[in-house]
Amino acid sequence: MDKAAILQFRTFLRSGLSGEKPDNAILDEGVAWDAVYNLAKLQTVTGFVTDGIDLLKGPLDPFDETFDPFLTDLMSTEKRNDKLNSAIPKIIGALEREGLRPVMVKGQVLAKEYRFPTHRQCGDIDLLLTPEDYSRAREILIPKASKVDKEYPEILHQAMKFGSIELELHGAISTLMSPALDRKLAALLAEMFAEGAFRKVEIGGMEVSAPPVWFDAVYIFVHMQHHYWSMGVGLRQILDWAVYVTNHYDEIDMPRLDRVVSDLGMKNLWRSFASFAADFFDLPVDRIPFYTKCFPRRNRRILRYVIRCGNFGKNLKRKANPDKYFFRKVHSFFRKVFADRLRHILTFPCESLRYFFGAFRYGVGRLSKGE
Repeated sequence: MDKAAILQFRTFLRSGLSGEKPDNAILDEGVAWDAVYNLAKLQTVTGFVTDGIDLLKGPLDPFDETFDPFLTDLMSTEKRNDKLNSAIPKIIGALEREGLRPVMVKGQVLAKEYRFPTHRQCGDIDLLLTPEDYSRAREILIPKASKVDKEYPEILHQAMKFGSIELELHGAISTLMSPALDRKLAALLAEMFAEGAFRKVEIGGMEVSAPPVWFDAVYIFVHMQHHYWSMGVGLRQILDWAVYVTNHYDEIDMPRLDRVVSDLGMKNLWRSFASFAADFFDLPVDRIPFYTKCFPRRNRRILRYVIRCGNFGKNLKRKANPDKYFFRKVHSFFRKVFADRLRHILTFPCESLRYFFGAFRYGVGRLSKGE
């Protein structure tokens, strides 16, 4: 990708996030509109980039075909957000009437952190529950769903659809990065539910429960790292975490957060992505917990990987799995354990080896079960 196009894309993204008009000098050499749009789409931040363009040029001319792709995506994103916001009270209400305590994570809760919540590209609805409530939630919702995916009982994960609305139920936090890491996350999840100090966030006219700030900061980061080390991560996922911790800096229990992140063995990763986020998104360094300026080379390596893979790794070229079962499993094992973990060894050598051996143990266990 052309370096000039990335700089233009970043300028519009920063402006869209901050609400500050970008420097008109960006237009001096002409804007590579197609490249900027393709980057925004691949990283699922078209809404924010469109907001930045709008500030640069004034209200976008709907008759100027240059901006048709941006405006079309923005209108689609707004419509999709409205549809999700309308569905959430119905789904959560159905569970709460049965005495369950669903906790909403990511998605529409994170959308509230932005200037224009409906400009964040949305996906599915994610609900965290206790293991007991997870089983009961499946019983309540599956009969109402239009489509039910295969359950993964070993990680308490169930996806289903209600028309075009996708819902995921989680009774555990599974990263498949390290068994030790997942055990610690299970303990944190139990701790959060035992304390019951949930935040209330208004969505679709209903106050839904969201995790306490300290837990959410960790959960969003861990989820982002799960994608970074396996399927691939996009700028929007990194941005969600960075914007969240920046907005809630004053509410975070810093000693507790420090203790938790250190215990998870993720302090170096946290600092590295804090440095990257502050640099790329132009966020205030004094409001990102544990910010430490990292070597520019590490920021560049992270950016190259993120630009190359796209949100959820949609741009990574994955070879088709072989037809035969044994070879398909070996192929999947090699990709998920070797390729995905060791590709970052120059950027994060210690973490690459740690998660390589952790994923290796997971992979051998699943192969032995025929999964």
